[in-house]
Amino acid sequence: EAPTLLLAARRATQDLMGVAFHVGSQCMRPTAFQGALAAASRSLVRAGVFADVVDVGGGFPSVYPGMVPPNLSDYLDSIDRGFSEMMVHETTELWCEPGRALVAESASVLTRVDLRKGDALYLNDGAYGSLFDATHAKWPFPVKLVRDGEASEAPLKPFRFYGPTCDSLDQMPGPFWLPEDVGEGDYIEIGMLGAYGVNMATRFNGYGDFEQAVVDDAPMASMYGLAPRSIPTPRPESGTVVKLSRARGKKRRKK
Repeated sequence: EAPTLLLAARRATQDLMGVAFHVGSQCMRPTAFQGALAAASRSLVRAGVFADVVDVGGGFPSVYPGMVPPNLSDYLDSIDRGFSEMMVHETTELWCEPGRALVAESASVLTRVDLRKGDALYLNDGAYGSLFDATHAKWPFPVKLVRDGEASEAPLKPFRFYGPTCDSLDQMPGPFWLPEDVGEGDYIEIGMLGAYGVNMATRFNGYGDFEQAVVDDAPMASMYGLAPRSIPTPRPESGTVVKLSRARGKKRRKK
């Protein structure tokens, strides 16, 4: 269908026509861009048209627990090779839309623990607020306990999070590793949320208010030398099975 659509688009406009694609968020394979460019090139050739623009979209990654992407230069090299092999590259502009890779490490979300039930922590933010990405992404996000007074020296334990709404989708299975003495009134910093964080917040169920503050602090991890390149991932002792309990009954939020 793509060649037919490209031909129709070219006939409809002489000003600006192009091809755009997205290899998927948090792409860990630089060669995916080269493969997508090859597919776009084949479609243009079959349609017998030139493109004014080829947009490789986003998908450029950032650092998360257990995920250390290749250098961004590897992605750019793959795009350069793929674009140079396109038959239309001499008459076409190359665009890209980096998002996560640019801003993920620029912000964290600080959320309060309103209630604890076993290994379930009920927070004052969630899937319909600034934790949309932390809820729906298929990878973990880094967390850190923030508490007045001395830092906790308790052993780490896996937790799962629930947001403040009554929606069954408002949950984050984790596991999120925090000191085992975390409790009501503590705050949790969830890092690497400069992308798809507060800008995704809604007013669902009347929630969505938040405050923003600018601080001079290093990110939890960085692709650009501002912090360690990787985020340590706690591992259970050999032979230990990490098993989170199943929530029971209706979820209540402490007022």
